[in-house]
Amino acid sequence: MINTSIFSAQSKDLRKLFEQAGHRSKVLCAPLDYAKKQHTVLFCNGHGDILKKPFSVDNSPAGLKFLLDQLQHTLTGRHLQAKHVFFGGEDIPAYAENFITQLRQKGYLVAQVNAWEAKKRRENFQASNDHLDLTAIAKLLLDWRGNVAPAAHGTYRSLRELSRTRRRVVRDKTALSNRIHTYVDRLFPGFLDVAQSGLAPFSKASLALMSERFSAPQIRRRRRPSLSHQLQRHGVEKADEAASLLQQLAAQVLEPASEHVSVWQVSLQQQVLLYNATQAACHALEAEVAHWLALTPGAFLTSIRGIGVTLAAGLSAELGDPNRLRRLACLCSYAGIIPGSKQTGGPQSPAHTTGVKPRCNRILKDWAVQASVKIGQCGPPELKAAYLALEAQEQHAQFIMAKRLLRLCKCLLRTQSIYRPSHLLAADTPRGKLAAYYLELWPALLTKWKGTCDLRHVFAAQHPLGGWRLMVQDLYGLALPLPKETTMTPD
Repeated sequence: MINTSIFSAQSKDLRKLFEQAGHRSKVLCAPLDYAKKQHTVLFCNGHGDILKKPFSVDNSPAGLKFLLDQLQHTLTGRHLQAKHVFFGGEDIPAYAENFITQLRQKGYLVAQVNAWEAKKRRENFQASNDHLDLTAIAKLLLDWRGNVAPAAHGTYRSLRELSRTRRRVVRDKTALSNRIHTYVDRLFPGFLDVAQSGLAPFSKASLALMSERFSAPQIRRRRRPSLSHQLQRHGVEKADEAASLLQQLAAQVLEPASEHVSVWQVSLQQQVLLYNATQAACHALEAEVAHWLALTPGAFLTSIRGIGVTLAAGLSAELGDPNRLRRLACLCSYAGIIPGSKQTGGPQSPAHTTGVKPRCNRILKDWAVQASVKIGQCGPPELKAAYLALEAQEQHAQFIMAKRLLRLCKCLLRTQSIYRPSHLLAADTPRGKLAAYYLELWPALLTKWKGTCDLRHVFAAQHPLGGWRLMVQDLYGLALPLPKETTMTPD
């Protein structure tokens, strides 16, 4: 349904509460200024008239009880109803989440307002205090400019938390690898270059060597059988040849300054220990992310060539509940992948395109751009061709394909269906062509999910991909077996 209101940014939930109250004087608004130990709150009605001046509330069960007691006292004295009460504040910090959760569990609406917009509503731009902050928050709330529904809840809240945690750990892992490169360039130049050393950088063998008094002279002095045995123990094929190549390289490179070698070795050893820990954390988080993704329609995004479990989880987590997705233009603006526009001087004057605005969900933007690049590299033929054509025309292929990808994601999440190329979307598509496409898709799906999560969980009957698998097998008489499962015969 098309929104015909000029107040498109207003909250429908807050508007409904005001309409149910019948008059603004019958509404009680309680803006909150969050703090770690004590929150500050005031009570006002829908006109902005202060019913109770700002007071402090402890961030504790006792503080919550005190707040509710004061609220009840004000409601009784003003002849107001509890169902016409709502709270609100800026983005909820971690230390206030439990406090707000308790309020929501007691049936109160709690809205979130944008901190940047609240700052613009202050009456004094030269100073900031609790009273000015509260009145600015109250002005936004009374204009119905608050988001009552959390950005993510339930399964999507868990998926977003895990996906963002993994993203931070990967960033730490990248920083560690850069520091390891610094020490290796001093101790043994060229060791992390597979073309020179013959060892894959950051492989098990590479990390094992770097964690034991590592340097070019030390590698050169080691007995060949001992070095070869260590490489073989860590999975290196043709260990003798690899050991020989490694010692030859050690004899050719410049040696490090002897007075610093021991310090660099200890530093490198600790960096390698941290790297191994972050790598293990990444694997554990990837398994958890896959587990939660399998519970959501976001699992269908893995049916797109080039989109794996990690990208699908990131996109699904940031987009949230498919039933709450807004129209495509809003999603693209939220993701920061469309430029701004400015038009003035009358309807006959053309609009001028400006740069991409900085206010956006940068994490969603990162996932969307990464996914568009992957599609340009190894995506479905029609999407890959479109991406390459945009690049050939010197257009912003990443953003244009990211916009198309968000449209595709919204469709797959809403309809809970797998990706099908355009020539298979028609209603009269022959069943044989669809069956052949599903048989071709099945091994690719198994490959993406294998190793990240138990496939029996991913394709369980009560989960989205499992339900799709059963439906395809029943409708088309196909055999889509899981690994170590006996081959199924068509009905």
